[in-house]
Amino acid sequence: MFRVSQRTDDQSLLRFSTRDPIAWVDSQQLGLGLAAGSIRREWIWLALVDDKPVARAVWWGPAGSVYPIELRCLIVASSLPHPELWGAAIIRSAHRAFAEAGALFVPEFVVTVDAGRRGDAAIERALAWRREAARQAGASMVVAATRASFVTS
Repeated sequence: MFRVSQRTDDQSLLRFSTRDPIAWVDSQQLGLGLAAGSIRREWIWLALVDDKPVARAVWWGPAGSVYPIELRCLIVASSLPHPELWGAAIIRSAHRAFAEAGALFVPEFVVTVDAGRRGDAAIERALAWRREAARQAGASMVVAATRASFVTS
């Protein structure tokens, strides 16, 4: 089942993490984004199995924006096979809801990586399944390379 997050999901949302060596929305960024209005509950989607969250997608938009403009984080539990299928399904579900609410454009999927590690096998694997998820969902994916370091665990 795929659905928008609710206040009762807060603890689960804060516990999400990934070992993938890419930038992701951690608990601090999530809290700050919610407080600033650049991340909203209706822009955070979950995939659930037996009522347990197994995937999380976080969209972002400028404070005051009616709809999100970027997908900033897609995490699928490492225990699940075929993360690209889970990722595509959660992206499609959210984008359908955004369109039904009046969004005119499909948000881009922006993945940020450390420029110094491009070509690293772990980064390429993390990008590959996300790129395939975006393709299957009909979204474009942009890889932003940065020299800044970020925490991956």
